[in-house]
Amino acid sequence: MTTERPHRLRTFRSRIAASPDAILVLVVLVIFMDMLIYGLLIPVFPQYAPRLGVGESVIGIIFGIYAAMLLLFSIPMGLLSDRVGRRHLIVAGMLLLALATALFGFSTTITHLIAARMVQGVSAAATWSAGLALLADTCDPARLGEKMGVALSAVGVGTILGPVAGGLLFEYAGYTTTFLVPAVLAAAVGLAVLAIPVRTCRRESGPHRSSMLPRGALLPLGACSVVIVAVSGTYGVFDPYLPVYLHAVFAASPATIGVVFAVLAVAAILAQPAAGRIYDRYGGSRYLIGGGLLLAGGATVAAMQAGSLPLTAAAVFVLGVALSCALVPTMPLLADIYRDRGSQGAAYGMYNTFFAVGLSAGPFAGAVLAGRWPLPVIFLGLAAFLGVMGILSGLAFGRLTQR
Repeated sequence: MTTERPHRLRTFRSRIAASPDAILVLVVLVIFMDMLIYGLLIPVFPQYAPRLGVGESVIGIIFGIYAAMLLLFSIPMGLLSDRVGRRHLIVAGMLLLALATALFGFSTTITHLIAARMVQGVSAAATWSAGLALLADTCDPARLGEKMGVALSAVGVGTILGPVAGGLLFEYAGYTTTFLVPAVLAAAVGLAVLAIPVRTCRRESGPHRSSMLPRGALLPLGACSVVIVAVSGTYGVFDPYLPVYLHAVFAASPATIGVVFAVLAVAAILAQPAAGRIYDRYGGSRYLIGGGLLLAGGATVAAMQAGSLPLTAAAVFVLGVALSCALVPTMPLLADIYRDRGSQGAAYGMYNTFFAVGLSAGPFAGAVLAGRWPLPVIFLGLAAFLGVMGILSGLAFGRLTQR
């Protein structure tokens, strides 16, 4: 009996390590925890920050630090995962996330808050780059689109549950507990990844080290980057400015605005795995990406022309579906670009960097334009931009891919 139990445990751990579905569950948990904790701040921080003498402008800076760290560290973390292995970096990222979250709970100065946000951004760069690369390493390429879509759906779930959990914990348990509970959960997820002997890619230094720009891949990489920036830039405009528009036009309350954003998240949760499955079975990146961006432009116009809040919410749902159709195919396309070199960490470091560029540029572009034109005009300009990008992307991927 004493030798049978350890043997069964080793067998169980080995089965998990060899199972792509088990790896998918781990990556989904990692991404979900990152987005859940990211969303915790949304209802809590604006209420707590004034106690520390933090103004609205500083709040914006603290929120923006996350995207800045993601932008700066995604490529280095992706390359590092190619060198040291995915699991080690995922575990380190989750423990850093736990540390950052606990630091938020004990913050008493603006310096503490900034440091916590910086650590949180670095942890996201590590876990996202290594986690997505781990999926690409262990998944059948013929099913990679669907798996990536499922992984991305964890973003929507975390986006919905994060603010809800944060608001409830803050109201009933207090500020410190609001962050200590998810800090413990993040550490537990990290330890779970550590406990499973995941078979990861590890590249040694030398002539086979990862290349950020594989020969002959500049054009497809550029096409993917434009699409990712366009999609994330759209979120970057909608996240800060759609609430302002809804409140101004429909006198929407914060709760109602939250419901509209939940509709956007639910659309992504449903559409991303479906888009990945369609890509895996039928290809058609030019139609999914080009058509998705065109449809996103049309949905943006519809949202501005809608005469009621339910119609606006319906247009926002279509927008979520369209952006998902455009974004998901870029993930297996990036994997194809870097697969021969065994540098999937570099591939998804690039993905995170492009996404962070759009997510950072969207709010700043909106802020510059908002001083000159009303919000409906800005959204219609965004719709025109998405339409042009849809046409150009359809033409580009029609030439670049044979799928």
